[in-house]
Amino acid sequence: MAVTREDVVAFLSRLGPGELQELILELEDRWGMEPAYVEQEYVTMGAPVVQGIEMGIPEFEVVLLWSGPQRVQVMKTLREVTPTLTLGEVMVMIEQTPSVVLRGVHREVHALRMELEALGAKVEIR
Repeated sequence: MAVTREDVVAFLSRLGPGELQELILELEDRWGMEPAYVEQEYVTMGAPVVQGIEMGIPEFEVVLLWSGPQRVQVMKTLREVTPTLTLGEVMVMIEQTPSVVLRGVHREVHALRMELEALGAKVEIR
């Protein structure tokens, strides 16, 4: 009776990660192969890590959809939150909606959203 490819795949599927790693090492020794994952940038099972997985804090965007009836107050609030913006830049943001007015972590974004919505502006978080 011949062993089919499906039989081999089924057998390998039942192995745990440790057993599979031992089998790979044994086959490499038996066949005289060099492992393809000898450098530190490679993980144990041989998959290369191109860039490390960054477990950072996700960033959100506050998108101004409509400035609402209190347009001047919205402009003042945006200038307070982002002091690097000039008055002209803030005016362009308000006139050309939808526009991203802030990128940041959840706490900052949520606080700005609450302030702008209290002024009657329509805001979306992405």
